[in-house]
Amino acid sequence: MRWLALAVVLALVTGCDDSGAPRPAPPPQPPPPQQGLRSPEGLMIRDWLMAVKHGDFGQAATFFAPGAIIDQGRAFRLPNAAAARIFNAGLPCSADLIGLEDEGAKVLATFRLTPGPGGPCRGRVQVRYTIVDGKFKEWRQLGTGEELQGPVV
Repeated sequence: MRWLALAVVLALVTGCDDSGAPRPAPPPQPPPPQQGLRSPEGLMIRDWLMAVKHGDFGQAATFFAPGAIIDQGRAFRLPNAAAARIFNAGLPCSADLIGLEDEGAKVLATFRLTPGPGGPCRGRVQVRYTIVDGKFKEWRQLGTGEELQGPVV
């Protein structure tokens, strides 16, 4: 009987693993979304935002591939750099990048809107990007709701 009690105590102390092998480490956890802000895609989006905020629409246009698709409820193409410049210059809000999720071939960026040249802007908006060779190939703003208001930047 004493032998059985001793075996139970030893099993509890060693975690019921009598192999003596070390336990495997827990699987790594995915990084929080904010760490994605330092990814190449996050840095690219922030650089684009800074160009727009500083009114450098020519520089902001360089982030868009020729023929890039823009979708803010209705899709259209930017045929060239001049069209990309006009698009960037026409954005009514400013924004801060606050989240980025890697979706494989696409990234989903979350922005906090701030007042811009179009007047007051508030809320959050999300844009799904397809980035190819360091250029925005697709820029698709998700539908707006109560917590997602207004056009981005």
